[in-house]
Amino acid sequence: MTANRRDCIPSSRTSLLTEYLDYLQYQQSVAPATVVIRRLAVRLFLQSLGLTTSTKLRHLDAKRIHDYVIRRSPKLSRSSRKHLTSSLRSFLRFAHIRGYLGRELVSAVPIIASPRQEGLPRGISWAEVQRLLRAPDRRTATGRRDYAMILLIATYGVRIGQVRALKRSDIHWREQTIAFAPSKGGKPLVFPLAKPVAQALLAYFRRDRGDAPCEEVFLTLGARSGRPLGVHHHLGGALKTYYERAGIDAPVKGSHAIRHAVATRLLSRGASIKTIADILGHRHIDTTYIYTKVDLAQLRTLAQPWPGVRS
Repeated sequence: MTANRRDCIPSSRTSLLTEYLDYLQYQQSVAPATVVIRRLAVRLFLQSLGLTTSTKLRHLDAKRIHDYVIRRSPKLSRSSRKHLTSSLRSFLRFAHIRGYLGRELVSAVPIIASPRQEGLPRGISWAEVQRLLRAPDRRTATGRRDYAMILLIATYGVRIGQVRALKRSDIHWREQTIAFAPSKGGKPLVFPLAKPVAQALLAYFRRDRGDAPCEEVFLTLGARSGRPLGVHHHLGGALKTYYERAGIDAPVKGSHAIRHAVATRLLSRGASIKTIADILGHRHIDTTYIYTKVDLAQLRTLAQPWPGVRS
């Protein structure tokens, strides 16, 4: 049964933001990771402009939207600018559909020029990846779990979300393969089960995970143990600690820097851009071309001595 209009209006118990997030989850079937991104961007937008209720939303105009994006954008990275504008367009579309806006304001969100190749990949070296793998204390349950998760990223170049979503049925011990679900519109990935990965997983299974009924491989530990890791669990705080413990001074201390190291190493070993794009799950091969910027050995072959001037 379709809810009537009164049911859609946020009450004192249901904020405008909560209603929007419910709309994304239950009517649009948006991926949980995307919902997290949308929530942060829209929450800051609503708080900044004081738009806490649908009634106040009716006073929103194109200039306020435009000025907000222009004011926020210079402080953000390329990807964060994309998240900001796409989130605002999504929210404004929702608000218009629900009748909270008298007119469509999606077009008021300005297009922010963000060249795809505007910078170098913010990754770490392969030697630093090896130091990072030595940082978790594998004498502890948390260290064994985190080591296995980091090793999966370093071995296969997958995203942290794919590691978090890994299920027991994705590990084919007899066939010696491991499968990862598609991410961001990419394709499912299947790799050989590398011996170090198998050993790390077995150590975690036997000593820490046990026979928990969840299908997910990586679970919470401690007082609330045995639950699948939530969408917010990106090893963020732990990874920063491991970076510091390993003495790695990186601009971004996260899992994406490890993926960058994997891509750069593959390129240095002669892998094609198409192969790297497939492994990393890039939908558009242009995204992968940025790694050619850091292949210094190949770039040097393009540099020729400056021709002398003959008299």
